Amino acid sequence: MTQKNSRLIWVLLIGMFLFVVYLFLQNQSPEEEQKAANAATLVSTQIVSNSTLVRQVTSLGTALANESVQIVTNTSDYLTVLHINEGQRIEKGQLIAQLNDVEERARVAELSASLLDQKRQLERVKNLAKTQATAQSLLDEQQTRVNTTQAQLDAVKARLNEMTIRAPFSGVLGLRQVSEGAYLTAGTVLTTLDDLSMIRLEFSVAEYYLAQLKPGMAVNASSVAYPGKLFTGQIKAIDTRLDPVTRSVKVHALVPNDQLELRPGMLLNVSVTLAEVQALQVSEKAIVPLQNKQYVFVVNKDNSVTQTEVQLGQRLPGLVEIVSGLNPGDQVVIEGTTKIRSGSIVALTVSKAGQ
Repeated sequence: MTQKNSRLIWVLLIGMFLFVVYLFLQNQSPEEEQKAANAATLVSTQIVSNSTLVRQVTSLGTALANESVQIVTNTSDYLTVLHINEGQRIEKGQLIAQLNDVEERARVAELSASLLDQKRQLERVKNLAKTQATAQSLLDEQQTRVNTTQAQLDAVKARLNEMTIRAPFSGVLGLRQVSEGAYLTAGTVLTTLDDLSMIRLEFSVAEYYLAQLKPGMAVNASSVAYPGKLFTGQIKAIDTRLDPVTRSVKVHALVPNDQLELRPGMLLNVSVTLAEVQALQVSEKAIVPLQNKQYVFVVNKDNSVTQTEVQLGQRLPGLVEIVSGLNPGDQVVIEGTTKIRSGSIVALTVSKAGQ
């Protein structure tokens, strides 16, 4: 009996202890929650303001020579003269190569002499036709001979001209592909000729920006070959057609290349300035993505924060444009967003724009 009473006493004591602990926790929880609610979270903030925003489109482009041709032969014969200084500038009309033209020159001399004689004969027949009506047929025959010889002479002179190859425009010669004395067939490539004083920059722009593109707009280009250097030019032409697969349009810009630093085939990073406008910008660290929407925490006058949805515009390194949702002068949290929620109290350290 005594043992049963002892157990009952222990059960009652344990129950009373648990009840006291429960009452203690009930009395303390509201106070702790109130303290936690009143505790301020240290965050960094930024004042939203209007600043100049350069709207631009970026792309990858390929450098092309302003003028570019392959120098080829138009006939077959031995190469007697070759004036190709690889990588050197050559002026328009300057001699590049000469094929063996001995036969053509002889034929020109022969036909020139024959034509001269036939023209003399034609003059005699003309004088005779003035007094004799029967000489008219002789006049017609002689005129035909003169015309035929003249046509033959023109054809031979054309072939003779093909034996001499000259620069069609001023530019820089490429690597030579043949040697002097070689027998060349029609279509043999001798070298290349590129006008590098201006570079034609070809790049593609999305259909979205088509209405904003205009000839004459400034273009900036950079290359990994010249770190930190910008090459500036202007849009020259915009293609009349869009690529139906990529929905983009090809654009050509002209970039001065006086130092011949840019070469055809180079890959360039291209940016086109579309406009300069005043726009609200905040640090990209202030943006809190949630599902398909973007939010920021706006600090109220009582240092509480409100989660506010915003519409984003153009992104820049470290910054983002706010199209709607904020006003100039609003203060937004840029550091500490993971530690707060709407209604939280914060302690502020204000950062400069862009930090």
